[in-house]
Amino acid sequence: MKKNLFLFPAFQLTVIAFSQKILPEFGQIDKADLLLKSCSFEPDADGMEIFDVQESEYEPSAFVEKIRTERRVRIKIFNEKGYPYGSVRIPYYNNKKNTTISDLKGIVYTLDGQGNTLTYKVEEADFFKDKAMEKIGLLSFTFPNLQPGCVIEYSYTLTEKNTSQFDTWVVQAEIPTAYVSNALIIPAFSNFKEVVFGADSISKRTELIKKGLDKNKTTFYRENVPAFKPEPYMSSRRDNMIRMSYLFFPNSNAMVDSYSPSSLWRIVANMMLKSTFFDEQFRKIIHGTEKIVDTALTMFNTDDKVRYLVRAVKTRIPESQGQSSFPDDISDTWKSRSGSTAEINMVLMNLFKRSNVNCYPVLVSTRDNGKINLDFPSFGQFNAMDVLVVDNDLTYFIDASLRFQPYNIPPLNVLNRQVFILNPDNIHWALIKDDRPLLKQTASIFGVLTKEGKMEASVSVSYYDYAKSLFLDSSGKDADNNESRFMNKKIPGLKILSDNRENNADGDPLIQTIEFDYETQQSDEFYFISPQLLAVKKTNPFVLDKRNTDIDFGCNQETQLNMHLEIPEPFTVEHLPPNMVVRSPDSSLIFTRITYADRSNISFSQSMEIKRSVFDKKEYAGVYEFFNRIQSLMAEEIILKKKK
Repeated sequence: MKKNLFLFPAFQLTVIAFSQKILPEFGQIDKADLLLKSCSFEPDADGMEIFDVQESEYEPSAFVEKIRTERRVRIKIFNEKGYPYGSVRIPYYNNKKNTTISDLKGIVYTLDGQGNTLTYKVEEADFFKDKAMEKIGLLSFTFPNLQPGCVIEYSYTLTEKNTSQFDTWVVQAEIPTAYVSNALIIPAFSNFKEVVFGADSISKRTELIKKGLDKNKTTFYRENVPAFKPEPYMSSRRDNMIRMSYLFFPNSNAMVDSYSPSSLWRIVANMMLKSTFFDEQFRKIIHGTEKIVDTALTMFNTDDKVRYLVRAVKTRIPESQGQSSFPDDISDTWKSRSGSTAEINMVLMNLFKRSNVNCYPVLVSTRDNGKINLDFPSFGQFNAMDVLVVDNDLTYFIDASLRFQPYNIPPLNVLNRQVFILNPDNIHWALIKDDRPLLKQTASIFGVLTKEGKMEASVSVSYYDYAKSLFLDSSGKDADNNESRFMNKKIPGLKILSDNRENNADGDPLIQTIEFDYETQQSDEFYFISPQLLAVKKTNPFVLDKRNTDIDFGCNQETQLNMHLEIPEPFTVEHLPPNMVVRSPDSSLIFTRITYADRSNISFSQSMEIKRSVFDKKEYAGVYEFFNRIQSLMAEEIILKKKK
């Protein structure tokens, strides 16, 4: 069964003619391409794909079926900003040597001072095959001698064994593409369907190849594809890019047309549940887990069992080695302490079932992988497998491959996504929702202002749920992620005296306590204190007046900031930001600020609530107005005046 990984297969073509286009052979280039100054349909682009063509052929066999994919890409570099497109990285699933990459070629075309065409070949030694993770290979290379105006080209062949599923074809790139095509070659007795995302249609043509076994070759193609331009807080790149998925039946023409999509989903799901990589692995005894199961069986409370077994799996296998929908042998996973998401979660289900915890596998497409099209029953749309536990009124949706993910809240990467629950008695789709503010953070600052204008203070920050897991990386240290950190430690005038953290158990917040001194900014007798002085500066993500994609904040959110400051003589409060409540018409976005001051104290309280995580792009005007208003309000400062 295919391991679902976002691959970019590759190849070398000779001459192909589609849509009246004839591509030059590898190593040959028209001088007009080298003289090209800009992209005709996106003049401001730093580079463009002149063409990106690939061809995938399914090769049936009684022993090892395979898909061989060849790809060839030619890119024009217009200026120095386009140099990053000369670095190529191609991940591929490489478990048990089922995937190989061969026929690697690369070349750079450029002009000398006299207008002559020069070529530089990328030698095979310049292609690097690394192990990105335990079961993930990585092909990477960088083109040498790049110059503004040059053209680069590469090609290679990727062969995947033991698979009959074609990868989703991503039509768009980060730069515009003049011509893109994808050809599928399959036996004439087989059948497939396709679905297009992000576009009304993609042109295609089909031809019969009568050489040996009769084959059908269907080529999909498109011209002048615009560059994909990501927007802040869109659901994912794949949700918004032009792409095509395939439903392929190697041996059956009838099944495609004889059943409804919902029936096909259930038929294939039942086949999966009876397969060896599901049914047998639910029940097998994993050597080394006997004592863990015996301990779990002594527990009468389901929540205690779930917490204990999830912790046992995470302790044994702390890191995932990549996304996968279907597990290999979980005994190897336990022994090696390494596995894909599907393997880690299958280990957990094995322990659950042996400990009398009612659970089911759940096939998911994570946020980065894109949303599932329910009307197109292709299991190639999934990229991971999670676990559902149901016990009376308790329901847990668990991904044990996420080290710092709490067991009792759904993973952020599947929230607001349709998932496929493989309950043998009730195979069905479900929408994962949780209206609680699962990204929650509170900060409380307590300080004293000295007569010299220095602020001596401490701050206690509590990170809850997703905020807690985002704060921590795989080593338990700070994640390099502005969304998860509260404090900017590089502020002029700031001196950190201590920084302590208390990482509590599941369900409890992570607490960070920081003591600091701060030299307040001043001008003559006026002193300025921003209540946001410690916070990592976050730019307003909604600055453009138009939007092309829906807004997806991931989950409901809540942030609170409190500050209490004692002020001595001879300071007086010159200006205090006024009390304020700003809300969207449906109260899904709320900003509240409450301030108070007397002769010796200032109290400041601010909260920001996002009570709906998904907004249609048609609602953008209201979101734009709200965030721009909040940005200006949060820039307001407390102003003190020092008597002379």
